[in-house]
Order: sequence, then structure tokens, then C-alpha cells
Amino acid sequence: MLLALVPATPARGQPIGLDLRETVTRVLAYTRWPAPPDPLRVCFVGASPHAERLQQQGIVWPGGPVLLRRLEAGQAVATQCDVLYIGALETPQWQQLTQELDGQPVLTLCERSTPCLASGMVRLDIEPAGQAVRFEINLDALARGKVRIHPQVLRLGQERKP
Repeated sequence: MLLALVPATPARGQPIGLDLRETVTRVLAYTRWPAPPDPLRVCFVGASPHAERLQQQGIVWPGGPVLLRRLEAGQAVATQCDVLYIGALETPQWQQLTQELDGQPVLTLCERSTPCLASGMVRLDIEPAGQAVRFEINLDALARGKVRIHPQVLRLGQERKP
């Protein structure tokens, strides 16, 4: 089951939707792990100019400090990451990740791709400049994991007030 969230038309003079950093920050603010991470370990795997920009900008998490790290495909992630941002990966790499993360408390954020459609928890549709992001939450994938996203995240799709 998919829950599609698309930012509404912005108020006059506002940017279209939320940018990638703001979108990720807000999703993380509504995410709960079985044990609160300290620090929040955000890992990046797969090629993505958006992920590189996000690493450079940094991520703010209201729950505390954030540790960002890049991993190579094939490295163990379940014990190193609380959040996994997934760029472009080959199908076998996706299959390996899916098996490793099954039932683990790791939130997966992925850029839209065929494998992501099946197993990504939060699927990002990023415009080329990264200034507008639409996303979907895969409720089936979320239910199989151990992290929870508060229903309040649905408000991210509502129009922002000036």
C-alpha cells in the first residue's frame, strides 16, 4: 500500500514544495526508532548528486546530533546506520540490501527507481535541481521494518502558509 504525498501549490513567492534537505529533516522529525539513536547515523549508498549535496549541507535532527557517512554497496549497513539514503544501485545490490535490512530498525530513503518501488520505505521524486521534492511512503515496507513514522508526516503534503 502506498501513501502518496505531494506538496501542494505554494503560497505566492514561496518556492515550489520543499527542498531535499527540508523534506528529509521533516521526515526524520516524525520517525521513531525502538531505541532513540544517539547520534543519528545517516548513511549514503549508491550514486546520487542529490545525496552528495545533502551530505555537504548536512542534516538537522531535532532528536540530537547527526553523523553522516558514505558507504560502498556491499558494506554491512544494518549495524552502522539508523537511516539509509539510497541513490542509484543495481538490482543485485538492492536485493542484498533488502535481505540485510529485513526487520532491522533502519529507515530507508531512496530515489525513485524500480527496486525502490518494491522495498523503499520513503521514496523520493526529486526534480533535477533538487529544489522540489515529492515523496511517497510505502506502508508495506514500513510495516515490515522496526521504525515508525508518525501519521503527522501527512501534513508535509499540505500547503505551507505565508
